[in-house]
Amino acid sequence: MKKIIANAISAALLISIVSYCNLVCGNSYIGAALFAFGLVVICAYGMSLFTGMAGYINKTNVAPFFTATGINCVFAFALGFLASFNPACKEKAAAVCAGKIEKGVLWMFVSAIFCGMLIYLGVDFYKKKGRFIGIIFAVPIFVLCGFDHTVADMFYYGASGVYNIADIPLLLVAFAGNTLGSNIVRALIFAGKAKEEQKV
Repeated sequence: MKKIIANAISAALLISIVSYCNLVCGNSYIGAALFAFGLVVICAYGMSLFTGMAGYINKTNVAPFFTATGINCVFAFALGFLASFNPACKEKAAAVCAGKIEKGVLWMFVSAIFCGMLIYLGVDFYKKKGRFIGIIFAVPIFVLCGFDHTVADMFYYGASGVYNIADIPLLLVAFAGNTLGSNIVRALIFAGKAKEEQKV
């Protein structure tokens, strides 16, 4: 359990740092590209990040999955709160959060599904091929598209300085979307491989 806790805190720290960079970076393309650094390090060191684990849920790892997810979210929010002491970061985070809320629950769910799909593909490519190329492309895509990543959203929410209990369902929707997206892709890949085996 200590290992899960340490790895989950480390993952939250990495995502918070790259989320902060994405907010304060003057160029959205550079910010999106640098965001990939967080997931590359997380995968390289075997840290526990919710979105990286969501596509690999099974009967044996449910407890570690939810433990890591809770720690990711709490620490990302706390680090976001610390980042809110930078007025420039706070202003941009507030604008990001307002934009997400304005788009509504349905779009947040859909965008979170897309994000989950991209993260799963990037992480799974690394697990199977040992290469970071999938992450390097998948992460900037979801960042530039504005797709919802639960842990990054928690950082933005913490950094915004605007907290409303009515926003909690939106965060849960992002969690559900990320998880669903990851597992949709996992199921499709599995089904595709099963059909190939049948042909042989």
